[in-house]
Amino acid sequence: MTTSPARADPPQQPTVRTYLRVDEIGIAQYTSRDTQQWWETFRRRMPDRLTTALVRMPGDLVDIACDDRAHAEWLLSQFRERGVPRQSLAIHTVAASA
Repeated sequence: MTTSPARADPPQQPTVRTYLRVDEIGIAQYTSRDTQQWWETFRRRMPDRLTTALVRMPGDLVDIACDDRAHAEWLLSQFRERGVPRQSLAIHTVAASA
């Protein structure tokens, strides 16, 4: 009886995490009341995707988990269409721990 050679597992792709970081100060100071209300509604309805990266009195730094880079870019465009300054938004992609 012959045995088959041991199969090597394929190399695993590194897991990455993509998120959009939002600086709430930019929303509070530079956008309309409608945009501020939109953000508050978004924040209340998406708690599973949000992580507060830094708590500050005038406004937090909030990370919004995204499915991939394209999703993050689409979400960024939604913020920009509502008048949120570009300096208040940043897309980050980092290697996630396994």
